[in-house]
Amino acid sequence: MACGRMAAAASIAAVVLLAASACATTEQMNATPQSSASTATASASLKAAQAKAIARLQEWLHAPQPGTLTYNTVQVTGGGTVNVMSILSGTFDPNLGRAQLSGAVQTLGSGSTTQDPSAAVEDDETAYTTIPQPLQTGDLLGKQWGSASVHATWAKDAVHSGWWTVLDAVRHVTADGATTLDGITVDVYSATLDLAQVKGIPKQLLDSDPVKKAGTTQVEVDVYIELGTGTLERVTYKLGLPVQIDAAATASSSAGYQIDLSGFDQSTPTLAPSPTSSATIPPDPGVVAKDQGDEDLAALLPF
Repeated sequence: MACGRMAAAASIAAVVLLAASACATTEQMNATPQSSASTATASASLKAAQAKAIARLQEWLHAPQPGTLTYNTVQVTGGGTVNVMSILSGTFDPNLGRAQLSGAVQTLGSGSTTQDPSAAVEDDETAYTTIPQPLQTGDLLGKQWGSASVHATWAKDAVHSGWWTVLDAVRHVTADGATTLDGITVDVYSATLDLAQVKGIPKQLLDSDPVKKAGTTQVEVDVYIELGTGTLERVTYKLGLPVQIDAAATASSSAGYQIDLSGFDQSTPTLAPSPTSSATIPPDPGVVAKDQGDEDLAALLPF
């Protein structure tokens, strides 16, 4: 659906909601005129704001702007103890299908913790991830990067991956209140979607390891709208993590994921904090181990 038509549909929806609320107000005037009118006005205003948040999200999906992408994942053992945590962040351009991420992978062992710098690059439908030097042995000797294809989760006729389809399926949101984001006040809206019920989701995505490890097909989507201007500032989606990335995964999951998109159309999107590893396209195919990359990351990239 074109952006103009989506915005128009959202506007019509808002008008219908306002009209419905107005009708409800008229019916209740005889009982408590002042209270019911005030409640109806607040309700209509809230519904209009929710409709506008959905319209802003869908407008962005049809004309996405570059910004910052952060990929967080936590893997847990059978006993529920956090085992491996990855936090990668960096620039992304959904129009080109490219991302350059860097950060760290933290592995928790018995009485010790190791932290390795890591980087990931998405380019030309392939996700490249760095291979820690201690693992560059045997068949991986001399291989600095692993690769994994992101194409498997794409719908047959989609320009973007299945995750764009998920975000585009948001039709109802709940207002979660206001908060501060990068120094500006934003309203936060959230929705929960069932991947298995979203029309057009590629079967490969439903069968992918991230969904299996998450132990659920429920995805939480959060939309951040700047207070006053209505500008879309941030979008996140979470799988297997009902609260946040550093919380324990749900009882039925062995891994949780959060993808965070923000800073749209910034000239200098935020890069990850140290430790970092070079996040550039591997220049030499000879240092790339095919089909040895982070398949979870490849399945969750939003383009």
